[in-house]
Amino acid sequence: METILIVDDDDFVVEYHTHMLSSHYHTEVAKDGETALKQVDSCPPDLILMDIQMPRMNGYEAAYKIRLAGHTMPILFFSNLSSLEERLKAYDAGGNDFIAKPVDEQELLMKVSVLLKAHKARPGNAEEVAVNALSDLSSLGYVMGFYRDSFQCGDLSHLARAVFKLTQGFGLKCSLIIRDQKTNPCFFDDGITKNIDAALLESLQGAGRIMAFGKHRAAFNWRHASLLVKNMPVHADKVGTMRDYLAYVMDGVEQCVNKVLLEQQLRQTIVQFKAQNTDIKAGIVTLIDDLEMQLDSLFSSMSMDNELSEEAEQQLITLIQAARASADTKLE
Repeated sequence: METILIVDDDDFVVEYHTHMLSSHYHTEVAKDGETALKQVDSCPPDLILMDIQMPRMNGYEAAYKIRLAGHTMPILFFSNLSSLEERLKAYDAGGNDFIAKPVDEQELLMKVSVLLKAHKARPGNAEEVAVNALSDLSSLGYVMGFYRDSFQCGDLSHLARAVFKLTQGFGLKCSLIIRDQKTNPCFFDDGITKNIDAALLESLQGAGRIMAFGKHRAAFNWRHASLLVKNMPVHADKVGTMRDYLAYVMDGVEQCVNKVLLEQQLRQTIVQFKAQNTDIKAGIVTLIDDLEMQLDSLFSSMSMDNELSEEAEQQLITLIQAARASADTKLE
């Protein structure tokens, strides 16, 4: 049975969360950040459920030191502090996700399950994978493959998959937002929605081009897309090369987004034109039907033996002129 370490100084909260989790997981408790550090070092849990506001050492500092010690288990923060700023602090400290108090049992169980599955499915040493990918000519192949795939993309989801195919080849863990002027969808390389990632990506619009977050994280921020990388290599001779490759890739993403958006606009224009053309045809048919009815009425009032009177002739001319004006209006 997987072990979850609950870190909180409030006995009631600890008991509450233990009750939620105990049917599915083995639970252990630490009353503050310092105690949590010792327990993680001596017997690492599979996941940490971490409060933020605690005496002696808060959750941010504890998470940062846990990551500094090399531990990679998921950290799920929970707190009354649920603003975007607090969520970003949790992310920067090394957290994987955030849940606001009061905690809903179903949401908690779902997030814990998702984080544990994602952690088990992660590649081996991502740092080593990234370094190896950059150490030979395969890196150029990844980039060229991305450009080949991306220009065949017909929609934004297809484009996101092409980006993740490349980043996974480099051993990187990434999230992506594409700004399509409507929904601005977020994409995640493992298919699992991450609220902290999404909040950070949404906040990047208009920010710097390339930004570093702590030791391993970086954001590549272009006009129509932002890429969040959570495990950049730290080797001095590799991180610069990786940034160059990813900047080159983001240039390609920008071009592809422009292409996809233009294609969507063209398709919408064609649909609108077809709809307008249908309306025009229907209007002209109605116009002709009305004209025929009026002509029938006019001719029925005339004797077959009589020539067209001046008054009837004027009525006919007026009908034709009105029909022509109406047709011109519909064709404008």
